[in-house]
Amino acid sequence: MSSELSVNNLFIFFKTVLIFLSRPSVQIQLLAFVVAMSLAWLLSKWLWSLLPKRFRDESELDLSNEKRIWAQYATRLSRYLLLPILGLMALILARTLILDQGGFTGFLLKMTSLVWAFLFYRLFIGCLYAVFPPASVRRYHYRLLAPVFALFFLSQILNEITPLNQLATIVLIKLFEDPITLGAVLIATVGLYLWIDAVLSIQDAIFHLLVKWTKLEAGVVQASLTLIQYGLIGVGLVFVLSNLGFDSTTFAAITGGLSIGIGFGLREIISNFISGIVLLYERSLKPGDYLNVEGEMCQIAKVNIRATTVRTFDNVEKVVPNQTFFTSSFTTYTGSDQIVRRTIPIGISYSSQLETVFELILNIAREHPKVLEDPQPIVRLNEFGDSSINLELLIWLDTPAIGKVVACELNWKIWQAFAEHNIEIPFPQRDVHIRSRNN
Repeated sequence: MSSELSVNNLFIFFKTVLIFLSRPSVQIQLLAFVVAMSLAWLLSKWLWSLLPKRFRDESELDLSNEKRIWAQYATRLSRYLLLPILGLMALILARTLILDQGGFTGFLLKMTSLVWAFLFYRLFIGCLYAVFPPASVRRYHYRLLAPVFALFFLSQILNEITPLNQLATIVLIKLFEDPITLGAVLIATVGLYLWIDAVLSIQDAIFHLLVKWTKLEAGVVQASLTLIQYGLIGVGLVFVLSNLGFDSTTFAAITGGLSIGIGFGLREIISNFISGIVLLYERSLKPGDYLNVEGEMCQIAKVNIRATTVRTFDNVEKVVPNQTFFTSSFTTYTGSDQIVRRTIPIGISYSSQLETVFELILNIAREHPKVLEDPQPIVRLNEFGDSSINLELLIWLDTPAIGKVVACELNWKIWQAFAEHNIEIPFPQRDVHIRSRNN
């Protein structure tokens, strides 16, 4: 009986919408709205194309002139405001014409108020593009903000036709003897999607502001925000399941049925999940750290619940399961601090003056801007080789990422200095004696 009633309520809703749209006065107002907004859109495109390219193209931003920067920002902000402003002007004109003909404009007045909301929405979007990185704003503009405003716009129109709270209470199916309403399904699908995207967008905004305006480390901020992110997503999932009618008994039945599958098929996923939580909580690895993965130095780009993304110096990203960091040893260069030591091997001939060579190498190391003064560079005699005296230059750097570059520059300077002072860099030599059979 309840299912038949729900279907009947849904049928009544669609019938009410069709009756509303079949009214001549509503059709005239809808046509006026479509024509007004279409003309406003075409006119805004034409006016924007008249502006100079240096104002329209972000790549042409003139950073040398502060006044020019603010003028360009204001011009680009006007890009988002042109359409709603022109649309409001066109709707006011259309409403005046309809009133002069003795028509009704109640629905058109409601649409005008929604265009006002559209104006503030576009103003908010324009300010976001001016403050935050355009790539991040563009992502959440189309994935979160635009869908939210579209749902708001549609809900306001439908609410003028029939109360939406009655539509949300329509029962679609029954699950575990609990009714599943249309509102609960929308929350479980559209609502959960928007909640997750909202959490991600807020996380990015807070990260950008904290890194820019505070002295907090980016890796620590991102690790902490990631923990909060998954906590909020978990809260959203619990809320969705509770709206779908899942209680403690239902949870026990579902988890009992999935326990065997988790034990056999999802063991690795659960292990990576728990490892990710431990990594984020302990902050033993955080974004920005340098570590050795499969014999190659990498920088951690992001630590997620399931896996950690690292980026090599060739700008190649690797996805490493979190369980790897608990089941195998790895080398980190930024565990407690980022100061690392670099060893540069040097070979000289036995005829060289060690005091002169030591002083020459140390002067070259001390003059390099990337080599730290504390600890000081050290040159030590490593061993007496077969054909050379093997030395080592020990330098300390404030980040491991520049190790190879600094070593290359120092080797080049040492080569030039040795050539100027006639210091020989020997190479292995062998004497070959050929014996004849007669001997």
